[in-house]
Amino acid sequence: MPKDPSTVGIAPGDGLIARFGAVVVYLAGETSSTDRILGAIEAVADGEHPGAAIVQRLAAVVFGSGSEPPPFGVVAPTGDGTVILLRGAVSAEIQGAEGTRRLAGARAFTWVDEIVREPVRQISVGADTALPLTTHPRSNLRDGVVPGGGFVFRVAVRKTAKSARPASVAQQSTAGDEPPPTAPAGMAALSESDTQSSHDARASAEIGTRAGPLAWSETSDATRPTTPSRPQPVALDKVPAHDGARPRRVRTTGSAPAPLGPATGALVFEDGAAYPLDRPYVIGRSPTSDDSVRTAAASPIAVPRDRHVSRVHAYVSLERGKVYIRDASTPAGTFIAAPGAGQWTRVGTAPIELPPGWSVRIGERIATHHVEDRRKDATEISGERRRP
Repeated sequence: MPKDPSTVGIAPGDGLIARFGAVVVYLAGETSSTDRILGAIEAVADGEHPGAAIVQRLAAVVFGSGSEPPPFGVVAPTGDGTVILLRGAVSAEIQGAEGTRRLAGARAFTWVDEIVREPVRQISVGADTALPLTTHPRSNLRDGVVPGGGFVFRVAVRKTAKSARPASVAQQSTAGDEPPPTAPAGMAALSESDTQSSHDARASAEIGTRAGPLAWSETSDATRPTTPSRPQPVALDKVPAHDGARPRRVRTTGSAPAPLGPATGALVFEDGAAYPLDRPYVIGRSPTSDDSVRTAAASPIAVPRDRHVSRVHAYVSLERGKVYIRDASTPAGTFIAAPGAGQWTRVGTAPIELPPGWSVRIGERIATHHVEDRRKDATEISGERRRP
């Protein structure tokens, strides 16, 4: 059975808690259907995305047998999210980036099921009267069946580690056919005398291909130029220390696409990585698979190791000094928020303006449209964000 790094805390109680890989089950009691319910789930829990198969098998057990099953709740991964299935007096609390919301199995005569596609931090399942749950701080069910009154499923999210030397990314050879993503603009570019001149790719600033509707799907086939040019990453180096001296302005050295004009600001992530807003971008786990990057119409921003981020997740475009963002039909979605706002608004596939000071959330990553005095460049912006 594949190892799952997520944790399952157990709350005290008279029911049963079972875990089979990434599938977690709560049963409020024991009846003659208990063994059949657990057996139906365990039989398909080894699959990569067992959620749909579990729902089908449970339907046969619950509605095809003569005995009344106990109230229960199931959390299982699906191909495009996490399915939560509740029957009877069982509820679930879902905590994510947008806050906490609650589902109740008693709302339906049969059961309540929902596929949760937004980023989730933890899911609590227990009796209606038991929520919010208090679990033992050292409890973590890894496999099997134990007594309990509910569980708290904490999703393990692998965050991208900060890079100590961004310049090394541009110097390493690229594996396969995909070039490395554009390095953060928080470091100054190498002078032109330090790097070899490269071919300046010319392409349309319009973004071409949209991602498929699912996170694991390939992007749709589109008509491609007969002689596409591969984008080159921005060659970067650390800014040398100067007492009171102004850092050098960030310049691209033969990178593609060519800047559309002087950067009016930067897209600054929480870890301090900054991308100058002088060109279009494609954001995702594998943005170089998009045709607009392959044809040098946009630069890539990679967000690796985040299961909520699609291969091609969002597009950033510029028009008349304004910044626009649009989603690539992703299951998890792309969200924006005003400065200081507690609510996030999901954007669609049509471009919507990202005003200065507003933030965009993609998976677990948040970037802000940072605009300073025009005399400041992206390097200075990034440096200010890093100061404590």
